[in-house]
Amino acid sequence: MSHPLYWLGRVYFYPVGNTSAVCLTEELPPEHKADVLLLGCGDPRHILYTVYADMPTSHEPRKLDITCCDVDAAILARNTLLFTLLADEGAEVRLPRIWNVFYHMMLDEDSLSVLIEQCRKLVPLAESLDSWRQGPYARVVTMCNSDTLSEIGRFWKLWLGTSSFNVTQAEQFREDFENGMKNVRKRAEDSVVTTSMRSAGPLAAVTVFAVSEHFKRFWMTGVTDDGSPATKPANNPNPTFAFSLFGDEFAVHYGTDPISGFHLAEALASSGLELTNKTASAIPKVVRTARQQFSTWCKAVIRRVQNSSASSASLVVRMYAGEALAFCQALGSINTAATHTPIFTASWRRSVVQLDGTLYSLRAPSPAPTSFNVIETSNLLDHLGLLNLLTATIPLLLDSPSSTLYTEALLPAGHSPAQGILDHMCGDLSTSALLLGVVPSAYISRFTTRSNTAETTRESHRSQYYERLTWKHINFGHLSNSSHEAEISFTAPQLARKLFDIYLRMFSGEDLRKKTAILSLDKPRAERLINSSMIIHYSRRSFALLLSHIRTRIRSDWNRVIHDLEVLIRQDRTLITGSNFYQDTVCQLYLAGFGLPRFSLLDVGKFRSQENLPIFQSWSKVPDVVTIVLVVPHHVIAKVQSDLSDTGTPFFQCGMQLGPMHAAFASISGSFGKLKVSGEGENKVAVVVEDREGINGTSPMIVSFPVLSSTLIYMSRGTVGLAICPASGNPALIAKLGLHLSLFNVPLTDERYVHILTSSPTTGNDTINSEYPLIPPKLDTESQGHPIHVEMDESNTEVQSLTAHINIADPTGQASLATGCAVTVEQLSLNKAKLRVDRYEHVIFFPLPVDVASAKLRIARKSKYVEVVAPMALTLNVKGESDITGNFRMAFDRGVPALWSMHRVNLDRCPSFKLSKSRKAFDWLGLHVGLMFSQRERTSRQQRVTPGSTAPDTFKNLKDSLYTLFVTVAGSNGPTQAEFALWDSEEKRRYAMILVTDIRLDLGSHAVVADSWIIPWSNDFQGKLKIARTLSIKTDVHESAAWRHLLPLFIERCRTWKHKPSCEYLVHNSVPLYPGAGSDPKQVSWCSCGMGIGTEMLRERYGSVAAKYATRAAVSPLFAVSYMEKVGGTIDDLAEPALTRCAACGKGGDPLFACSKCKRAKYCSKDCQMKDWKTHKKNCVLA
Repeated sequence: MSHPLYWLGRVYFYPVGNTSAVCLTEELPPEHKADVLLLGCGDPRHILYTVYADMPTSHEPRKLDITCCDVDAAILARNTLLFTLLADEGAEVRLPRIWNVFYHMMLDEDSLSVLIEQCRKLVPLAESLDSWRQGPYARVVTMCNSDTLSEIGRFWKLWLGTSSFNVTQAEQFREDFENGMKNVRKRAEDSVVTTSMRSAGPLAAVTVFAVSEHFKRFWMTGVTDDGSPATKPANNPNPTFAFSLFGDEFAVHYGTDPISGFHLAEALASSGLELTNKTASAIPKVVRTARQQFSTWCKAVIRRVQNSSASSASLVVRMYAGEALAFCQALGSINTAATHTPIFTASWRRSVVQLDGTLYSLRAPSPAPTSFNVIETSNLLDHLGLLNLLTATIPLLLDSPSSTLYTEALLPAGHSPAQGILDHMCGDLSTSALLLGVVPSAYISRFTTRSNTAETTRESHRSQYYERLTWKHINFGHLSNSSHEAEISFTAPQLARKLFDIYLRMFSGEDLRKKTAILSLDKPRAERLINSSMIIHYSRRSFALLLSHIRTRIRSDWNRVIHDLEVLIRQDRTLITGSNFYQDTVCQLYLAGFGLPRFSLLDVGKFRSQENLPIFQSWSKVPDVVTIVLVVPHHVIAKVQSDLSDTGTPFFQCGMQLGPMHAAFASISGSFGKLKVSGEGENKVAVVVEDREGINGTSPMIVSFPVLSSTLIYMSRGTVGLAICPASGNPALIAKLGLHLSLFNVPLTDERYVHILTSSPTTGNDTINSEYPLIPPKLDTESQGHPIHVEMDESNTEVQSLTAHINIADPTGQASLATGCAVTVEQLSLNKAKLRVDRYEHVIFFPLPVDVASAKLRIARKSKYVEVVAPMALTLNVKGESDITGNFRMAFDRGVPALWSMHRVNLDRCPSFKLSKSRKAFDWLGLHVGLMFSQRERTSRQQRVTPGSTAPDTFKNLKDSLYTLFVTVAGSNGPTQAEFALWDSEEKRRYAMILVTDIRLDLGSHAVVADSWIIPWSNDFQGKLKIARTLSIKTDVHESAAWRHLLPLFIERCRTWKHKPSCEYLVHNSVPLYPGAGSDPKQVSWCSCGMGIGTEMLRERYGSVAAKYATRAAVSPLFAVSYMEKVGGTIDDLAEPALTRCAACGKGGDPLFACSKCKRAKYCSKDCQMKDWKTHKKNCVLA
């Protein structure tokens, strides 16, 4: 395993989700099939909501093929139970009881009967894969292998078995269950538990007291109470909450609350509750809303599964029980190996991943997906480490512009929770993106359409900080393996130094200086950093796997890279235990295929001549790497078992000792059971008979790890042992085991406890070769595209420039170059440039945004090539810029547009809400929309100028316009207005109309969205639109250009129609159309494919002209990116100052002057004052 081996002292059960549901297909064009991989899938809320909210373009729904992986089969057993209940006839009638079965810890008799009867049907079907395939549910739920079905079936049997308990057993079951609930209540009795608060999104502040009170009521009664008088008594423990990976001991996580997985904002947007609400009055409404959402989502699933056959199923859910990283590695090996993979299913397990050959093989008739255009990883990075996760998942991400990888974090990391991603990456984002091949989309665009209101407005982030990131391939807009692909190269010294820097960051827990520096911080920050430093995610195997992935992407002299890297690691004194893990490091690098000649084994004959050599004497052939198996007696573990469980997450390491020399190994595998050994020499093999009781059993602990044979020979007269990592120690353990926390040590030659094998032991005849290659094939030696060379800065921490090398092969271009024609380069987009030599042109694709205007040219006229040295444009030091058009990116994916940093939204699935009569009750909208602005932008707005710049800050101005639109439609600052004209203040003309018909809740993204219609302006429309009054939003030339690029994205993201073959985007090969046309109303920037579709309502309200030319759009706030700029603040800090916006056009940021009479109304210009006079004179009074 690449992850360290942790002690499983306490494993929590997560039966329901702790974050609200998201639409898994929100980044995919509606025409594309969705192949989805859910890692750490948890409950099925994301699947249910996706089926409901997915956006079709025809009567046929999108095909959804969803593979669910979770290490706890109890979760998969619950999920499968739910889908089978929904597949049965009469499911809609039973939905209230199905809610109870899935979300209540205590059940009424009717609901318990539904559960038990379903288990009676399911248990026989789980006998074998054949019996499941022949059953009625295989068309909906598919098992990835027989082990998964067996584990899921085991839980169904346990649940069913509770119905046969005698009186004593039933009483004991109830007592244990209720005691478990009581322990959680005791833990939370003096706390305000706000776990579910974030599920209210923009209304999070309203729910603080309600969600805390609901949590306490749920753990007191075991049910969700919506105030209905028809609620039946619930006195029976729900068996689906009682059994888990932890066994039959109650292990439900202490933060569990059923309403957390739903969208609570829908219950509160029109409730009239104010931000300062301190009551629990919203509980019944919130619970009713959660139940209604569950019912609505389930009905969407029912319609899908009950109207499809196995051959035409539009929803297939596949189940796999096992560890996420191992599953990813197994999927990645399908194309190069059999379905039998040499990978353990999970930590503390010796069975290997064996996938169903009828689904996962090159010859499968209907193969299951092994590459995915959506990969959702939940918050696994908190538990597995981001680099482990990316290394395992990126190879499975389908190479297309719309393919998306999602990561979530709940545990704060680093010095700033909002910037935790930078700590998780172990390096700067730009360099990491080049090395890994993916990048957070918002890092490029500098905005996100997802809101983090619940996190950014909380005063304390000590316990949790939720951050969801969207990752995409860096080659957005051009296909890989094409002539356009940028082939990235580094010099060997710079790459070695960069990899060494990543190495130091991955193992910073071994850096004593950093630990000492933490102690000098204030107490809250110090406690947070100390707690995070105790969680170790990486082993030296992690580092080797990372390098293996990087090698598939980066061209360099890899022999030189590894040589230099090995020297840096060997000579390093930064990591206090780095030298101890040196042998582990070089062994893992060797297994990853990196040649280290100085560690290759000498001739076996040379060692045979040493008659007193204690090992390998009976071996005829010694491989370069062998496996050491250590059997640790049970009593050794038993004496510290309770201390280990009290420590938190201690992890183990093995070690070899010979005098003063010590070699530590953290890349180890473990299990509990009996080791059966047979054979001699290199033919010696071992099989583990696993003890299902695990740490609670009486069997010895069996650990194994790979080691270079040369290292083992050198230390063969020493000892081998098992220890607890010193970073995991506590006073009780140190008192029992000493400072080194050594558990067990024996001589390497003691065959009672030590076995040296060519392969790691498994649970059967399957073997894991110690030298199994960890990497896919190397890159072809032939270049496939123009090379891009990366140059680091002097400190080797950040990318300084990208150099494109263009060989001029065209005869015309060669002639122009030879005759001295001028060579120029022009920026086409953020990462695209055009090279010109007279009439010769060549388009250059850079992997990341560059500043072409500052580029240098190297021209080799005789050698017929040109090099463009372009500085990197990406930086975390965000400043105001005038030209931001490149930040709004759209590309073609198999003939249809794909969006870069703007998720798609089904407007008809976004609930609208009525405005409250109480102004204060609607303050949440102004606060929410105001969170678009970073602290830098807010300061700039208050000062009316952009600090340190004379150029306009177009992002700030654009956000000002969006702010105006939302607060005006809502009537937050006066009368409501829903009709807007975009007005170019320099050209003195309109160029687009925006008609807002509703403000809706974009529930999955915790944001609001304006359901709008965009009409291209034409003077011919004057007088033909039935609009009494429009509010003109003034835009300068830069903002006008930004709107030209932004409007096509707002339109595309909510598209339910298909682009025509004659679509202007395809004809012009450009999105937007006429990109340099500014505000020219005759050159419309979006296509005409959606004009006039679904506009019946507009015809009645605004006339036939509006209905003919309008295109539906989803206009939303553009939020600042929290890891790039400081965002948020307290509610008081974020409140919009009164009277700081133009009373006519609504814009702020410019110097305003007051009405000379009342001194209250303020305007940005005389024109605005004159336009507003007809309205204002009714309210104008002397100050």
